Amino acid sequence: MCVLRILGFEIHLVKDLDLDRPCACRQTRSEKGCNCPKPGKNRETWLFSRLSTGWKCGLHADWTELTECVDTKLNQIEGKTSNRRYFYITILRDPLSRFLSEFRYVQRGATWKDSKHICNRRLPTKTELPRCYGG
Repeated sequence: MCVLRILGFEIHLVKDLDLDRPCACRQTRSEKGCNCPKPGKNRETWLFSRLSTGWKCGLHADWTELTECVDTKLNQIEGKTSNRRYFYITILRDPLSRFLSEFRYVQRGATWKDSKHICNRRLPTKTELPRCYGG
Protein backbone atom coordinates (compact mmCIF):
# COMPACT_ATOMS: atom_id res chain seq x y z
CA MET A 1 0.00 0.00 0.00
CA CYS A 2 2.79 2.46 0.89
CA VAL A 3 4.57 1.81 -2.39
CA LEU A 4 1.40 2.76 -4.25
CA ARG A 5 1.15 6.03 -2.28
CA ILE A 6 4.76 6.88 -3.11
CA LEU A 7 4.23 6.07 -6.78
CA GLY A 8 1.05 8.16 -6.70
CA PHE A 9 3.01 11.13 -5.35
CA GLU A 10 5.61 10.76 -8.10
CA ILE A 11 2.90 10.55 -10.75
CA HIS A 12 1.34 13.77 -9.43
CA LEU A 13 4.73 15.50 -9.73
CA VAL A 14 5.03 14.66 -13.43
CA LYS A 15 1.38 14.86 -14.52
CA ASP A 16 -0.65 17.19 -12.32
CA LEU A 17 1.43 20.29 -11.57
CA ASP A 18 0.30 23.49 -13.30
CA LEU A 19 3.56 24.41 -15.04
CA ASP A 20 4.41 26.61 -18.02
CA ARG A 21 6.15 23.58 -19.51
CA PRO A 22 4.68 20.39 -18.06
CA CYS A 23 6.58 17.12 -18.08
CA ALA A 24 6.40 15.25 -21.37
CA CYS A 25 5.93 11.55 -20.62
CA ARG A 26 6.51 8.66 -22.98
CA GLN A 27 5.70 5.03 -22.52
CA THR A 28 6.72 2.71 -25.31
CA ARG A 29 8.05 -0.82 -25.18
CA SER A 30 11.63 0.39 -25.34
CA GLU A 31 11.37 3.66 -23.46
CA LYS A 32 9.56 4.91 -20.38
CA GLY A 33 9.95 8.14 -18.49
CA CYS A 34 9.18 11.82 -18.41
CA ASN A 35 11.19 14.83 -19.50
CA CYS A 36 10.56 17.66 -17.03
CA PRO A 37 12.30 20.78 -18.40
CA LYS A 38 12.86 23.94 -16.39
CA PRO A 39 10.87 26.95 -17.64
CA GLY A 40 12.71 28.60 -20.53
CA LYS A 41 15.35 25.84 -20.70
CA ASN A 42 15.42 23.13 -23.32
CA ARG A 43 17.69 20.52 -21.82
CA GLU A 44 17.79 21.34 -18.11
CA THR A 45 15.47 19.26 -15.96
CA TRP A 46 13.93 20.22 -12.63
CA LEU A 47 13.05 16.67 -11.52
CA PHE A 48 15.37 13.72 -10.94
CA SER A 49 13.25 10.70 -10.04
CA ARG A 50 12.67 7.16 -11.21
CA LEU A 51 9.72 8.40 -13.29
CA SER A 52 11.67 11.17 -15.00
CA THR A 53 15.18 9.78 -15.43
CA GLY A 54 14.78 6.16 -14.39
CA TRP A 55 17.09 4.39 -11.94
CA LYS A 56 20.19 6.31 -13.10
CA CYS A 57 21.96 5.97 -9.72
CA GLY A 58 21.00 2.34 -9.14
CA LEU A 59 17.92 0.61 -7.84
CA HIS A 60 16.80 2.14 -4.52
CA ALA A 61 19.94 4.29 -4.29
CA ASP A 62 20.59 5.57 -0.79
CA TRP A 63 21.69 9.06 0.25
CA THR A 64 25.41 8.41 -0.31
CA GLU A 65 24.82 6.97 -3.77
CA LEU A 66 22.49 9.79 -4.81
CA THR A 67 24.65 12.66 -3.61
CA GLU A 68 27.66 11.26 -5.48
CA CYS A 69 25.74 10.32 -8.63
CA VAL A 70 23.07 12.91 -9.47
CA ASP A 71 25.35 15.70 -10.76
CA THR A 72 27.21 13.34 -13.07
CA LYS A 73 24.03 11.80 -14.47
CA LEU A 74 22.32 15.18 -15.00
CA ASN A 75 25.45 16.48 -16.75
CA GLN A 76 25.22 13.48 -19.10
CA ILE A 77 21.48 13.94 -19.70
CA GLU A 78 21.75 17.70 -20.27
CA GLY A 79 25.02 17.53 -22.19
CA LYS A 80 26.75 20.15 -20.03
CA THR A 81 28.13 20.80 -16.57
CA SER A 82 26.00 23.03 -14.34
CA ASN A 83 26.06 24.29 -10.78
CA ARG A 84 22.85 23.03 -9.25
CA ARG A 85 20.94 23.39 -6.03
CA TYR A 86 18.94 20.38 -4.86
CA PHE A 87 15.81 19.93 -2.79
CA TYR A 88 15.31 16.36 -1.60
CA ILE A 89 11.91 14.87 -0.83
CA THR A 90 11.34 11.62 0.99
CA ILE A 91 8.24 9.90 2.25
CA LEU A 92 8.54 8.24 5.63
CA ARG A 93 6.73 4.95 5.91
CA ASP A 94 5.26 3.30 8.96
CA PRO A 95 8.26 1.48 10.51
CA LEU A 96 6.49 -1.85 11.01
CA SER A 97 5.07 -1.89 7.48
CA ARG A 98 8.49 -0.98 6.11
CA PHE A 99 10.22 -3.74 8.10
CA LEU A 100 7.70 -6.38 6.98
CA SER A 101 7.97 -5.22 3.37
CA GLU A 102 11.78 -5.46 3.44
CA PHE A 103 11.61 -8.82 5.26
CA ARG A 104 9.35 -10.27 2.55
CA TYR A 105 11.62 -8.74 -0.12
CA VAL A 106 14.63 -10.59 1.34
CA GLN A 107 12.58 -13.79 1.62
CA ARG A 108 12.09 -13.57 -2.15
CA GLY A 109 15.89 -13.45 -2.61
CA ALA A 110 16.72 -9.75 -2.62
CA THR A 111 20.12 -8.61 -1.40
CA TRP A 112 21.92 -5.30 -1.08
CA LYS A 113 25.38 -6.69 -1.80
CA ASP A 114 25.76 -4.37 -4.82
CA SER A 115 24.89 -1.27 -2.78
CA LYS A 116 27.69 1.29 -2.71
CA HIS A 117 28.23 3.65 0.20
CA ILE A 118 30.27 6.36 -1.45
CA CYS A 119 31.72 9.27 0.50
CA ASN A 120 34.16 11.89 -0.77
CA ARG A 121 34.03 10.18 -4.17
CA ARG A 122 35.37 6.85 -2.89
CA LEU A 123 34.18 3.63 -1.31
CA PRO A 124 34.79 3.33 2.43
CA THR A 125 37.50 1.08 3.83
CA LYS A 126 36.51 -1.96 5.90
CA THR A 127 37.56 -0.02 9.01
CA GLU A 128 35.32 2.92 8.11
CA LEU A 129 32.34 0.68 7.31
CA PRO A 130 32.73 -2.80 8.80
CA ARG A 131 30.45 -5.57 7.60
CA CYS A 132 27.69 -6.21 10.08
CA TYR A 133 26.24 -9.25 8.32
CA GLY A 134 28.07 -12.08 6.61
CA GLY A 135 25.18 -13.39 4.49
